[in-house]
Amino acid sequence: MKRLLLLTCLLLLVGCAKQPVIANLNPRLGEQPTGLYRGGMSAAISGQDARKTSEVVVFMNDQPASRLVNISAPRDLIGARLTTGLQDQGLAIEPSSPVHVKFIINELLVQVTHQKMLYNAEAKTHIVLTVDNRGAVFTRVFKREAYNDSATRPDLPDLEGMLNTQLADILQQIVQDEEIRQLISRK
Repeated sequence: MKRLLLLTCLLLLVGCAKQPVIANLNPRLGEQPTGLYRGGMSAAISGQDARKTSEVVVFMNDQPASRLVNISAPRDLIGARLTTGLQDQGLAIEPSSPVHVKFIINELLVQVTHQKMLYNAEAKTHIVLTVDNRGAVFTRVFKREAYNDSATRPDLPDLEGMLNTQLADILQQIVQDEEIRQLISRK
């Protein structure tokens, strides 16, 4: 009887271990060219997460739906990557700078549904970036969508990869944007 109870508990634990409980987004920004910002150029970077919920991955057909949040706040993750990319280009990051770079995360989510024979993964990212240099304001909207169908339930690393690709693309576009760079550099 003890063996049966032990075996049942072990099977329950193994079954629970297969379900992911947290996501780990980690977008990679490529190497940045140095010297794009002259000495003395600085900016303050801040971010806001305006999403209604904090999850980044949702398996809609689970009962109840499995909702996974990221291991670190997406606002902090994006802010850190943006800071590193701009610093690599020669920009000093100072909270007291008169130049403010602000981003708002409006959407960052992969939803997985299962209909008929296919699993459908739909990833969406929507970020608004605003640069304010002493009253001169520039706003740019970044939207990305990706879809993936598969016969088997997608693995979490594949879903994270969908969002990582979108975030890396957006971050790379921000740090390479000439209009953003010109407004930050404007005296």
